[in-house]
Amino acid sequence: MTDLFMQNPVYTVMALAGTILFFIKILLLFFGGDSDFDTDLDIDMNGDHIDGGDTFSIVSIQSILAFFMGTGWIGLAAIHEWKLTNGQSTIAAALFGVIMMLFSSFITFKIKKFNSIPKVDIKEAVGKVGRAYTNIPSKGQGVGQVEVTVGNKQQILQASSVDEAINSFDGIVVVQVDDSGNLLVKKS
Repeated sequence: MTDLFMQNPVYTVMALAGTILFFIKILLLFFGGDSDFDTDLDIDMNGDHIDGGDTFSIVSIQSILAFFMGTGWIGLAAIHEWKLTNGQSTIAAALFGVIMMLFSSFITFKIKKFNSIPKVDIKEAVGKVGRAYTNIPSKGQGVGQVEVTVGNKQQILQASSVDEAINSFDGIVVVQVDDSGNLLVKKS
């Protein structure tokens, strides 16, 4: 390993540091939540508007680490295994690093898209039939929960009765949605 480092210190440092930091980043993601920082880009120049909110982002800590990891390992392989010249190995390493960066960004984008919760207009619940998930006290006595399909997805939402108490698993009909987003329901 020392011999490898002495012959190609740049590729060796990129490969080892990139790999170690990449896996630390992944471990932090699994055990400590999101260890990345987010920035929003909002620029208005001559009426052109650019917004970087939830868009595909190529540059992130994870993608930069993937670039260094890929560049280092392919650079070492190109010189020592494929016997390429320094120029050829630099081109191969840089191209592979960019591919790794794009791949990492693409996977991150797909995971974020998969995890995003679609926004549903709760007012669509009015008129829907469902069932009481928990006991719902009579009018003005508190809230319970109901199970209703809204936006093609079954959801458990807070609800209050418009008249009598409703027991768990009884059928309900959504009558209205109040200002706080609670459903007002009655027995069906």
